[in-house]
Amino acid sequence: MILLTGGSGLLGKFIIKELLARKIKFIAPSHQEIDVTKIRALKVLFQKLKPSMVIHCAAIAKYKAVENDPNNAIKTNVVGTCNVAEECLRHNSRLIYISSDHVFDGKQGPYFSTDKVNPLTKYAKTKVAGELVTQLCENHLIIRTSFCESIFPFQKAYSDKWTSQDYVDKVAPKIVEMCVGNTVGIVHIGHKRRSFFQLAQERNPNIEKGTLSEISKLSPVPILVDTSLVVDVET
Repeated sequence: MILLTGGSGLLGKFIIKELLARKIKFIAPSHQEIDVTKIRALKVLFQKLKPSMVIHCAAIAKYKAVENDPNNAIKTNVVGTCNVAEECLRHNSRLIYISSDHVFDGKQGPYFSTDKVNPLTKYAKTKVAGELVTQLCENHLIIRTSFCESIFPFQKAYSDKWTSQDYVDKVAPKIVEMCVGNTVGIVHIGHKRRSFFQLAQERNPNIEKGTLSEISKLSPVPILVDTSLVVDVET
């Protein structure tokens, strides 16, 4: 039995589709049904389900939301992950942690999975904290990736900002493939290095081209110029 947290999020919804297509038994409770920050409720759920694997997607992932309310992000992204890891240890469950390419500072991409992390934003720092906690579980897999909606969600894309991001419908199947395997450690999943403009052009040939100079003086958070990954699994 697989327990999926964050099943109502963008990635979670596509992972559910993939699990259904593969006829893999899982449960994906809503946030109302289970809040990962509530350890007592989580203990009851684990005791009832005894999951062999947990795919931990639950997180506050919007950068602005984390910057504006870091306390809430700590509760969900850090304490919530601690709670999940604790129960995985208790029940000997495999823990899959969905991390981010933003654990790197974007100064020297593309990055190998063995490269030293250097998180600059508050969001990225919570994800690194989650990675460290996850590694306490012997049977763990940390997946660093980046994804967007199935249609590029903005009207403009930067030609001088580099990424391994891909569309969620392409990323989710690769994540599930790695989850059901035996790989332990850290893997990078994504597209080979390209600009956000090239990413957007794949599904919107009329996308407007932009450059970082347009936002460099206005951005409230550090601009990560190149968070592309040396991918272990290419989408």
